[in-house]
Amino acid sequence: MEIYHPRDEELLREMRRVRRSDRRKRLCIGLSILLILSIATGLFVFHRYYQLAVTHGAAMGGTLPEGTVVLVRKPETGKTYEAGDILLFEKRLAKPVELTILSPKGKTRRYCKYILYRDVGTTRQYFSTAGGTAVWLADQTNADVFQSSDEGTVTIATEDLKNGEYHLQEVMASYGQDLLKDPIPFSVNNPVRTQMKRVIAGPGERVVLSPYAETRVNGREIDRSYTSGRTEDAAPEGRRVIVPKDRYFVQGDQLSLSMDSRETDYNTVADEEILGRAEFALWPLQYFGDLTGRQTTVAGSETEAAE
Repeated sequence: MEIYHPRDEELLREMRRVRRSDRRKRLCIGLSILLILSIATGLFVFHRYYQLAVTHGAAMGGTLPEGTVVLVRKPETGKTYEAGDILLFEKRLAKPVELTILSPKGKTRRYCKYILYRDVGTTRQYFSTAGGTAVWLADQTNADVFQSSDEGTVTIATEDLKNGEYHLQEVMASYGQDLLKDPIPFSVNNPVRTQMKRVIAGPGERVVLSPYAETRVNGREIDRSYTSGRTEDAAPEGRRVIVPKDRYFVQGDQLSLSMDSRETDYNTVADEEILGRAEFALWPLQYFGDLTGRQTTVAGSETEAAE
């Protein structure tokens, strides 16, 4: 015969309470682990495909004013961009280097010829564009030749020169002057700026810039409904641009304050300079929204603007 004691009931209740508490703990631990894994996965995916950027300056006008936080999709292998896309890129603003060369006695080195070289470790490399592309050669036979002006100034374009140290070596002196034996050192230190601009034309497309009419791409006018500032182009003489392979012609939406592909010194934006495409404006809230899908050309006459 079993004898019932009130404490047995208390013990059973306590055991049930302990079991429930253990189950809740295990559930909380499992949910915490799942939450941590979800956050880690989300951060990994975000870091892999996206980044945040903050706009600087007024080049994008009312579309993306200064201080706007933007979600940017990172570039993918083989990815191409369309007219209307807003790109985030690092633009190296290349300015020519001008060197006034004097002889040891202080005389101007007029009409002398020079070649450009750099030292990489123990190897000397010479600059050449003979094949239409800038390359560095181990032999100076096909090196580009630079000639000094009447004032003894040598002007060197730096679009194809990375920031660093270089030298000019005189290879031919003008009549009555001895050849300079010592090389002329100089440095290239072009600033690199992160910018956002809108794609106007892609590789192979034809852009017509005119001081008298709107920009045209493949014969069609640019849609200016989202732009502000001047509408005339920064090309007083007018010119045509065929966008090279793997490059993009870009403009800011605030035309009067934007330095962009309309400027010959600015040039087009190369694939390797692109950091991604702006897809969504996050902050401030009045600019919150999608940034993709905008068209930049309007249907119209295929007759090109005057050059």
